[in-house]
Amino acid sequence: KFTITTKTGKSVSVQADRCGGDTSYAKVDIDGKEVFRHSMPDEEDKANVTTLEKEYPGAMPYFFSQDPDYITVKERVADHCANGSEATGIATIDIAVETLRVAEYLTPTIQEQLKA
Repeated sequence: KFTITTKTGKSVSVQADRCGGDTSYAKVDIDGKEVFRHSMPDEEDKANVTTLEKEYPGAMPYFFSQDPDYITVKERVADHCANGSEATGIATIDIAVETLRVAEYLTPTIQEQLKA
């Protein structure tokens, strides 16, 4: 878990545990009271996961919960390849490279802060 505080005093904490199950959630607390929560997969996604688990036994579990997103990505990229239309919302190689640069820049700073 880590907390980032801005120069104006606003702060956000992030906590992650990749070792337990297929559910992810985000919540917003203000003054110790939960004011918002979103879980993934939601109930509709859970029904889809059950169907896909039966259809593709042995596949990585996170594929199932992200199936609708994969379909969207594949459709947009295929449309771009076939028709030249912009693949809206899909990261380009340039965006990926810049994202990795940011990650490489931040890694030593975050590692040092996590030692404290």
